Amino acid sequence: MTTRINSLFIAMCALLFMLFASGAHAGPPSDDMTYVANVEGEIWQGTRDGQPGQGSLFYRLEFGADNQVVVTKQSGGFNHSEPHAYRQEGNQVIIESSSDALIGDFDGATMTFYAEDRMLFEIPGDQFKVHKWYAKRAYGHVFFVLIGLMLLNELCRRVPKSNYVIFFILPVVLLPLWLSYDVTYWFKWIKLYSVVGAAALFTLIRFTKVGNMKWAKFGAAAFLVINISEAVAQDFSMGLSIGAAANILNAIGGILSIITLTAWAKIYADKSKERDMIWPAMTSFWIIAYDVWNIVFVYLNFPGSAAAQFMVLVAATLPAMLIKPGTWLQARAITLAGSFMYYFSNPAMFESNVVMLPRTDNLMLAAGLASFVINGVLAVTVFGPKLKARQAAKMA
Repeated sequence: MTTRINSLFIAMCALLFMLFASGAHAGPPSDDMTYVANVEGEIWQGTRDGQPGQGSLFYRLEFGADNQVVVTKQSGGFNHSEPHAYRQEGNQVIIESSSDALIGDFDGATMTFYAEDRMLFEIPGDQFKVHKWYAKRAYGHVFFVLIGLMLLNELCRRVPKSNYVIFFILPVVLLPLWLSYDVTYWFKWIKLYSVVGAAALFTLIRFTKVGNMKWAKFGAAAFLVINISEAVAQDFSMGLSIGAAANILNAIGGILSIITLTAWAKIYADKSKERDMIWPAMTSFWIIAYDVWNIVFVYLNFPGSAAAQFMVLVAATLPAMLIKPGTWLQARAITLAGSFMYYFSNPAMFESNVVMLPRTDNLMLAAGLASFVINGVLAVTVFGPKLKARQAAKMA
């Protein structure tokens, strides 16, 4: 059994390095016509970082006949599709909107082929990659994220040394590669190192005497609080800047998720051979309410990542519900850190396989309301009995 586990560990490490290598840069845009193809009948997609507090912008380009392209833009509180004209000149695609168009993001920009399935969008002071979309590959990638992260979680549970390689060594060794991709959005970098740091701390709690220290248990809970607080700040920033009620509702849901966390001092590493980190007071209701809040946050702020991030949430929830109750926080740190490391190592893989979710103003408001309601009900179930007990004590 040990030999099989070690073989799995070696195979997983090999897969990780293959994925990292596959993220190597394609050549820069040039006048080379080798990659140029007729885009008619094809779908291209791209994700662009917004300004601080704005989240990300997702674009979908459906090229049709007669030099017409349907442009879809999802960002913050904006959801719209409209037809534009396009033309191909040499190795470039140029899109032009009408005078009354709501989406003018491609006016004055060029998209230059630099691979058979990639173009570079450029305007003065800004650029991002646009990828040819393959439906089967995109849906397969979403499934791959789910299965890959669940396997990663089991690997980190069953092979102690894998945690040290993945969460202590790789974040240092791979930093030059991550910096080379020019990921500039502050929220992504904060999330990357906060979740990697949490996974490293949880490793120490599980396998060393650090797990007996009160500060370490507090740090484990603090990771979750900080993780939620970062997103709450993003939601409030978005909601206040564009007047989006959905973001405000979801931000309040996130605050309720924080205040309903209880009994962090009871976190411990159990005596099983996996040495799992257990939070006994972490209820299934809290986990589900958190999952709703988190997927709504991504749906509202990072529409291009919503489908994949839903799989990231499921990859932590299923093991905690079906394999080992009480391990959700441990699984959440492992799978979230793994997903961010994967993204930073090969952003093109994530961004070229976006599965666009239905998104309208009404759907966004309904999502924000659902997050607010379920976390509100959670708060009532947590604090209601305590308030009744206090009232009864006063009347006694």
